[in-house]
Amino acid sequence: MGKRLWIAGAVLALTSIIAFSGADDYLLPDDPVYFRFARVRFNENGRFFRFGWAHDYPRAERNFLKILSEVTSVQTTPESYIIVDLDDPQIMDYPLLYFSEPGTWGVTPAEVENLREYFLRGGFAIFDDFDGPWQWAAFMSSMKRVLPERKMERLTLDHPIFQCFYEIETLDMVAPRSYGRPAEFYGMSDETGRLQVIVNFNNDIGDFWEWSDTDFFPVSLSNEAYKLGVNYVIYALTH
Repeated sequence: MGKRLWIAGAVLALTSIIAFSGADDYLLPDDPVYFRFARVRFNENGRFFRFGWAHDYPRAERNFLKILSEVTSVQTTPESYIIVDLDDPQIMDYPLLYFSEPGTWGVTPAEVENLREYFLRGGFAIFDDFDGPWQWAAFMSSMKRVLPERKMERLTLDHPIFQCFYEIETLDMVAPRSYGRPAEFYGMSDETGRLQVIVNFNNDIGDFWEWSDTDFFPVSLSNEAYKLGVNYVIYALTH
């Protein structure tokens, strides 16, 4: 099969005509053209960390997709989410992948090959919900196996991903719990400078999404987490 032309097709997502082949019919039996939020199920280091990839699922997805459909022209529904296995070629059907707790990731050879191909085809990934030097080292060990030729860089507020829909005013974000260190944002770009990886480190924006319909967190903090998520999607679909 030829490589999917995500960049051209993604712009059409904003006018409601992006289509994904291979998506599960039971999620959207009547409308297979919606944007799907794809959460990655990946191999984890040790039994203690099993199912960290599913943290905040599925409330985070449902709440975020509802907001995304209300504030943008991206056509989606609160049920437009799916779980994909990282070693499955099906990930090629989705322009954006979401990873939760990648600090527990122990990448396998099959995952390395599949995810590398995903990025080489133009895919975009969000890494969320991890903290501390040990988890950072585990995450970077896996990423270096996937894209050894690329560098991870700390992002600043002037990066286009923070200005492409909402104008994010500050990256000094309050995390949902204390990590002992401030939240930071990192990214990895291709040879043209297009960002393909966004990392929410010492942070967990999925937690804000999950509990945003309760009074668990202040509304102002949940709003900032939504703004970031919306910007990530818009950037991925238009760059």
